[in-house]
Amino acid sequence: MWTGRPQSLAEAAAVTVDDRWFALNELMDEFYLNDRDLRTQQTMIDQAPAVTDSPFIDAFYAATAEHLALRWQLDIPVWTEEPRRAGSNRPTFMPNIPAIWPILLVESPYAFRQRHIFTGREPLQRARWPLREVKVPPLCDL
Repeated sequence: MWTGRPQSLAEAAAVTVDDRWFALNELMDEFYLNDRDLRTQQTMIDQAPAVTDSPFIDAFYAATAEHLALRWQLDIPVWTEEPRRAGSNRPTFMPNIPAIWPILLVESPYAFRQRHIFTGREPLQRARWPLREVKVPPLCDL
């Protein structure tokens, strides 16, 4: 069993498959506890997680790092652009409930959507989410 709270996405990804989502949730708590400490937050996403045998997991980690970078106005780690982290051509819906797929198609953040991962508006929200509103800046001027 994995114990402790990871200090980076790479560290969270290094746990056993059974504890993978738990470790990612713990990392999100740690990231949000460091709200406004941009240097620490940047360090938490800079190192690339090891590539797994799952294109979905690799894409999810890349989407997580890119989404956090966009939302907290950090630098997007270069490793997130590696082709092996682009995800599958087959869409994944989280949750996989066909009745809400249209909502997920619209609400999914850019970093997830571009990797064909369709989620709710804020897939990384946790109870430790900062009280202040943290917005993703527009990707382009309209």
